[in-house]
Amino acid sequence: MQELDKNEIHKGLSHTSVELSYKFWGLKRKQITVTPEDGGLSPLEILVIMRQSAEIYTARVERIVRNEDMDNLPKLHDFDEKKLMRRIDLEEETPKANINIFMAARSDMLNLISFDDDVWEKKKCLHETKGVMTLQELLADLVIRERAYLDKLNELLPE
Repeated sequence: MQELDKNEIHKGLSHTSVELSYKFWGLKRKQITVTPEDGGLSPLEILVIMRQSAEIYTARVERIVRNEDMDNLPKLHDFDEKKLMRRIDLEEETPKANINIFMAARSDMLNLISFDDDVWEKKKCLHETKGVMTLQELLADLVIRERAYLDKLNELLPE
Protein backbone atom coordinates (compact mmCIF):
# COMPACT_ATOMS: atom_id res chain seq x y z
CA MET A 1 0.00 0.00 0.00
CA GLN A 2 1.34 3.42 -0.96
CA GLU A 3 2.10 5.75 1.93
CA LEU A 4 0.31 9.08 1.91
CA ASP A 5 0.58 11.60 4.69
CA LYS A 6 -2.44 13.28 6.28
CA ASN A 7 -2.08 16.41 4.18
CA GLU A 8 -1.99 14.45 0.91
CA ILE A 9 -5.02 12.44 1.99
CA HIS A 10 -6.98 15.50 3.09
CA LYS A 11 -6.12 17.34 -0.12
CA GLY A 12 -7.13 14.34 -2.24
CA LEU A 13 -10.41 13.92 -0.40
CA SER A 14 -11.17 17.64 -0.57
CA HIS A 15 -10.39 18.18 -4.25
CA THR A 16 -12.12 15.18 -5.83
CA SER A 17 -15.58 16.77 -5.75
CA VAL A 18 -14.35 19.80 -7.67
CA GLU A 19 -12.53 17.64 -10.20
CA LEU A 20 -15.67 15.58 -10.83
CA SER A 21 -17.78 18.71 -11.31
CA TYR A 22 -15.26 20.07 -13.75
CA LYS A 23 -14.92 16.82 -15.72
CA PHE A 24 -18.66 16.39 -16.30
CA TRP A 25 -19.54 20.07 -16.84
CA GLY A 26 -21.50 20.59 -20.07
CA LEU A 27 -21.12 17.05 -21.42
CA LYS A 28 -23.90 15.37 -23.37
CA ARG A 29 -25.27 12.02 -22.23
CA LYS A 30 -23.83 10.34 -25.31
CA GLN A 31 -20.32 11.44 -24.27
CA ILE A 32 -20.57 9.97 -20.78
CA THR A 33 -22.22 6.65 -21.64
CA VAL A 34 -19.80 5.46 -24.32
CA THR A 35 -18.02 2.28 -23.31
CA PRO A 36 -14.31 2.36 -24.22
CA GLU A 37 -13.01 0.01 -26.90
CA ASP A 38 -11.14 -1.98 -24.25
CA GLY A 39 -14.50 -2.90 -22.69
CA GLY A 40 -13.82 -0.82 -19.60
CA LEU A 41 -16.23 1.38 -17.73
CA SER A 42 -17.96 4.39 -19.27
CA PRO A 43 -17.43 7.78 -17.62
CA LEU A 44 -20.91 7.60 -16.09
CA GLU A 45 -20.20 4.15 -14.64
CA ILE A 46 -16.98 5.47 -13.11
CA LEU A 47 -18.89 8.38 -11.59
CA VAL A 48 -21.55 6.06 -10.15
CA ILE A 49 -18.86 3.85 -8.62
CA MET A 50 -17.14 6.88 -7.13
CA ARG A 51 -20.44 8.09 -5.68
CA GLN A 52 -21.18 4.67 -4.19
CA SER A 53 -17.66 4.52 -2.82
CA ALA A 54 -18.04 7.97 -1.22
CA GLU A 55 -21.24 6.87 0.52
CA ILE A 56 -19.77 3.55 1.67
CA TYR A 57 -16.50 5.04 2.90
CA THR A 58 -18.30 7.84 4.73
CA ALA A 59 -20.37 5.27 6.62
CA ARG A 60 -17.19 3.29 7.32
CA VAL A 61 -15.34 6.34 8.62
CA GLU A 62 -18.26 7.21 10.87
CA ARG A 63 -18.28 3.68 12.34
CA ILE A 64 -14.53 3.79 12.88
CA VAL A 65 -14.48 7.28 14.43
CA ARG A 66 -17.40 6.53 16.75
CA ASN A 67 -16.02 3.16 17.89
CA GLU A 68 -14.64 3.32 21.43
CA ASP A 69 -13.97 -0.41 21.86
CA MET A 70 -10.48 -1.05 20.46
CA ASP A 71 -10.89 -4.77 21.25
CA ASN A 72 -13.88 -4.92 18.91
CA LEU A 73 -12.84 -3.07 15.73
CA PRO A 74 -15.39 -2.30 13.03
CA LYS A 75 -15.23 -5.03 10.39
CA LEU A 76 -15.11 -3.92 6.76
CA HIS A 77 -15.73 -5.98 3.65
CA ASP A 78 -13.62 -5.50 0.55
CA PHE A 79 -15.14 -2.97 -1.87
CA ASP A 80 -16.67 -4.88 -4.81
CA GLU A 81 -17.56 -2.32 -7.45
CA LYS A 82 -18.80 -4.90 -9.97
CA LYS A 83 -21.27 -6.29 -7.47
CA LEU A 84 -22.56 -2.81 -6.68
CA MET A 85 -22.91 -1.90 -10.37
CA ARG A 86 -25.19 -4.88 -11.01
CA ARG A 87 -27.84 -3.13 -8.90
CA ILE A 88 -27.65 0.15 -10.84
CA ASP A 89 -29.90 1.18 -13.72
CA LEU A 90 -27.62 3.55 -15.65
CA GLU A 91 -30.59 5.01 -17.50
CA GLU A 92 -31.74 6.48 -14.18
CA GLU A 93 -28.32 7.93 -13.28
CA THR A 94 -27.28 11.52 -13.98
CA PRO A 95 -23.98 13.30 -13.41
CA LYS A 96 -25.67 16.07 -11.42
CA ALA A 97 -27.38 13.71 -8.96
CA ASN A 98 -24.27 11.55 -8.51
CA ILE A 99 -21.97 14.53 -8.01
CA ASN A 100 -24.39 16.10 -5.52
CA ILE A 101 -24.54 12.85 -3.51
CA PHE A 102 -20.76 12.46 -3.75
CA MET A 103 -20.23 16.03 -2.47
CA ALA A 104 -22.63 15.58 0.44
CA ALA A 105 -21.04 12.28 1.49
CA ARG A 106 -17.54 13.72 1.15
CA SER A 107 -18.47 16.79 3.18
CA ASP A 108 -19.82 14.54 5.93
CA MET A 109 -16.62 12.50 5.91
CA LEU A 110 -14.38 15.54 6.04
CA ASN A 111 -16.37 16.92 8.96
CA LEU A 112 -15.71 13.69 10.87
CA ILE A 113 -11.93 13.75 10.40
CA SER A 114 -10.71 17.24 9.53
CA PHE A 115 -10.07 18.79 12.89
CA ASP A 116 -9.11 15.80 14.99
CA ASP A 117 -5.54 14.63 14.41
CA ASP A 118 -5.93 11.81 16.93
CA VAL A 119 -8.36 9.83 14.80
CA TRP A 120 -5.99 9.31 11.88
CA GLU A 121 -3.71 6.77 13.55
CA LYS A 122 -5.52 5.84 16.76
CA LYS A 123 -8.79 4.76 15.18
CA LYS A 124 -8.64 1.40 13.45
CA CYS A 125 -10.75 -1.14 11.62
CA LEU A 126 -10.47 -4.79 10.63
CA HIS A 127 -10.52 -5.06 6.84
CA GLU A 128 -11.61 -8.35 5.28
CA THR A 129 -8.52 -8.69 3.05
CA LYS A 130 -6.01 -6.19 4.47
CA GLY A 131 -6.32 -6.93 8.17
CA VAL A 132 -6.06 -4.23 10.82
CA MET A 133 -5.83 -0.78 9.26
CA THR A 134 -5.61 2.69 10.72
CA LEU A 135 -8.07 5.27 9.50
CA GLN A 136 -5.15 6.95 7.73
CA GLU A 137 -4.35 3.74 5.84
CA LEU A 138 -7.98 3.23 4.89
CA LEU A 139 -8.31 6.79 3.61
CA ALA A 140 -4.99 6.59 1.74
CA ASP A 141 -6.39 3.53 -0.04
CA LEU A 142 -9.50 5.52 -0.98
CA VAL A 143 -7.49 8.49 -2.30
CA ILE A 144 -5.34 6.19 -4.42
CA ARG A 145 -8.43 4.46 -5.81
CA GLU A 146 -10.04 7.80 -6.63
CA ARG A 147 -6.87 9.08 -8.31
CA ALA A 148 -6.95 6.04 -10.59
CA TYR A 149 -10.59 6.74 -11.49
CA LEU A 150 -9.84 10.42 -12.14
CA ASP A 151 -6.92 9.41 -14.38
CA LYS A 152 -9.28 7.15 -16.32
CA LEU A 153 -11.82 9.96 -16.65
CA ASN A 154 -9.06 12.21 -18.00
CA GLU A 155 -8.40 9.61 -20.71
CA LEU A 156 -12.07 9.20 -21.61
CA LEU A 157 -13.49 12.71 -21.44
CA PRO A 158 -12.61 15.67 -23.65
CA GLU A 159 -11.08 18.80 -22.16
